[in-house]
Amino acid sequence: MTKFFLYGYYGFGNVGDDLLLAAIIRRLRKAVPDASFAVRSLHPVAELQSRDIEFTCQERILLQSNLPKWRRLLDYLSANWRALAGCRAMVFGGGTLFHARGGALTNLLLIFLAVLQARLRGVRVFVLGAGVAEMPGVAARLLMAAILALSEDFAVRDASSWRHCRQVFGGKHVRRTADLVFSLQLPAVPTTSAGKTIGVTLAASDIGSAIGAYPQFFTALAADLASLRDNGWSIRLLSFQELDDPQAGVSDTQLLQAIGIEGERVELQRVSSDPEALCRQFAELDIVVGMRFHGLVMAALLGLPFVGIGRDSKLSDFCQDAGMPFLSLSDVNAGQIAETILAAAGRMLDSANLASWQALSAENFGPIEEYLK
Repeated sequence: MTKFFLYGYYGFGNVGDDLLLAAIIRRLRKAVPDASFAVRSLHPVAELQSRDIEFTCQERILLQSNLPKWRRLLDYLSANWRALAGCRAMVFGGGTLFHARGGALTNLLLIFLAVLQARLRGVRVFVLGAGVAEMPGVAARLLMAAILALSEDFAVRDASSWRHCRQVFGGKHVRRTADLVFSLQLPAVPTTSAGKTIGVTLAASDIGSAIGAYPQFFTALAADLASLRDNGWSIRLLSFQELDDPQAGVSDTQLLQAIGIEGERVELQRVSSDPEALCRQFAELDIVVGMRFHGLVMAALLGLPFVGIGRDSKLSDFCQDAGMPFLSLSDVNAGQIAETILAAAGRMLDSANLASWQALSAENFGPIEEYLK
């Protein structure tokens, strides 16, 4: 049996990250039918549990505030070492894994130590379709350079990640591909929308569960969605992340409810982590609007128009590549959201763009599949 250690933000209740995990497992199983997986996670992912997938749940170690930091780090690294035993490869799969938000180096340091452990175990490291944030300061750049040097292959999903890597020593060998979700072989799902249905996403993991930080945006969003509802549009408020955890809780539902829009044509819906079920949910929509990157990716896969809203370069990059509108979270005014939705509704996504993203996504797996032969 060929074992892989998969490293990502898995089991955090985020549908986007769980889709990335599904994409990796499906593709590696196709390349290696006897594959088994140890998955770095906070919790198991219910839709993906099987006999050949072990969810390590090792992220819970870092949340044990009753233990000193040195003990948590030691226990965490011990869990890494055990998970890497007998592995053929360590795979980082999608998501903005490489960052030093707020100047904190903890995340990059943990990744560097995990990569170093893999190499000490004789395990090769592959990074597939990852997101890389800008590296603030010399220490962050040095850690990132070390991670790049220890990786067998390093592929990033978008232009911003590619630029950020190029600013780091050793970043010139980084490949630009596309998001891993584009590699999913999804069934053709007929549109079941009754017409004029908007899917709306917000990201509590990005802006928190309170609306106070962006009062202008939430005031405009509530007014514009109410206006669209009153003009015959149905509103689906789509929750992409629900993590009921006392130490790391996140809820898109709370944020969506804070908009304060209600009515007969307004529905709050938790989206599925199962790719096929998610396709059926999105087939009921006519346009997708919001902050969740994989909400926009799913719209693209189904040929739906979309409007990105946020403050993240991955959203603006993707909307620009797709020829779809993007609104900055801090600059939205009343009337602008509704106007942009109406202008984008019915717009056709260029099929050549979708074919290109799917081909680039498949290229994520080229080097690791060659290594596995």
